[in-house]
Amino acid sequence: MIRAILLDLGGPVFNEDAEYAVWTELLVGSLSAQGVPIGRDEFAGLVKEEIARCEPNPWLSATWRLLCPDFARFQVVLSAFRARNEEFQRELPGVFVRPEAKEVIPQLAERYLLALAANQPRKALDLLESAGLLRYFRWREVSETMGLAKPLPLFFRIILDALDVRPQEAVMVGDRLDHDVFPARLLGLHTVRVLLGPYQWQTPLTPYHAAHLCIGDLSQLPRAVRQMGVRPRCFFRPHRRCSRGVS
Repeated sequence: MIRAILLDLGGPVFNEDAEYAVWTELLVGSLSAQGVPIGRDEFAGLVKEEIARCEPNPWLSATWRLLCPDFARFQVVLSAFRARNEEFQRELPGVFVRPEAKEVIPQLAERYLLALAANQPRKALDLLESAGLLRYFRWREVSETMGLAKPLPLFFRIILDALDVRPQEAVMVGDRLDHDVFPARLLGLHTVRVLLGPYQWQTPLTPYHAAHLCIGDLSQLPRAVRQMGVRPRCFFRPHRRCSRGVS
């Protein structure tokens, strides 16, 4: 029986397009300053290729492809990226809660224990509070407040222990195969992949990177969780990125 849902924020709950746009704008400008002019669309194509192979930071990986093997120039761009990202994380400008999340999270809280399971700054909690959603979560910590981040198995173990549930009684819901699906499956959790945002283009590297179920957005999550006892299949949006029949 499913008792708990561990929910990622970036992608399933938060629309983070503004953040990705900031990264692209900064890196394209920084590359140009380093003598490597590239258009936004061309750079976005490289990022998509890196995402497909589950590169943990596809934006920086794409940047290295353009600057390789000049590590000195890469360090200059990396320093600018980190500084801008730290500034962005303090306020998360332009990041907002998806409408379907506002509707579904209260419904899920009536039947399941809800836990945040997100690599997010403390500011993310303020966004949830402003949207009236934070109160529905039993576990209200994110990576910054925990001092740990995905994909560390300990990150998930702490949450499960806090909820007093076994892995087989919990579902991890997220958009990333490397940070959400893979570590959760290693621990024995059920997994649901949400095909939203740029990480929908990730391709499973191993059977353990393939989610048990895939959905288009959180409006489909209640049905997906009810179906966790059924043979895994892909709901609503069949696609090669969502593996079928993986148990």
